[in-house]
Amino acid sequence: MAYEQSTNNYTLAVIDANHPLRAHVEHYIYSRYSLAFNAHIHEFMPMFVAILDENNTILSACGYREADSAPLFLEQYLHAPADQLMADTFEQPISRNKLIEFGQLASFSKGMSPLHFMLMAEHLVNEGYEWCIFTATDPLHAMMTRLRLQPVILTPANANCVQDGEEVWGNYYHHNPKVSAGNLKQGLAQLTSLLTSRKRAYSQSQSQKVCS
Repeated sequence: MAYEQSTNNYTLAVIDANHPLRAHVEHYIYSRYSLAFNAHIHEFMPMFVAILDENNTILSACGYREADSAPLFLEQYLHAPADQLMADTFEQPISRNKLIEFGQLASFSKGMSPLHFMLMAEHLVNEGYEWCIFTATDPLHAMMTRLRLQPVILTPANANCVQDGEEVWGNYYHHNPKVSAGNLKQGLAQLTSLLTSRKRAYSQSQSQKVCS
């Protein structure tokens, strides 16, 4: 799959196994997790959504997997299939062909996450997906709270459920990761509103500087 969408000076690239930037994205993910958690990741998500600058430098990347294509990595933590557990939690039917697993989020660029989340959600909603499920540490949950996102926590992510958990993931599990889920359209609406408000506030501040 080759897909790119430009926004201002940034490009959203959807990267599969055959994309020319695939090796660069995998190295980027490996380096970020090694630095943050002393992890040694050698298996990667089948798809990535990356933010690139005008020089094709990776600013942020996040992997995803379609739930109807294979078992999800995080289903190792669950006592039931993800779609069944989410259907019980959200009290509505959830189809695996509408569900995405996010994972291997990485960024060395401060402040890119809100834009990355919005563009990623926008792309996936346009592709017909409605729900997401992911594992997030306490700092990532705190960031989502600041963005006024409201994922529902389903269960803790236990290192004992994963083969060679600490050998591969380093001290990742020391950061209290939890499996959470949410609605992509609701998340997209919130992020769009937030970024629009920030852009409006910035424009107003710049106008005041010019007038003063």
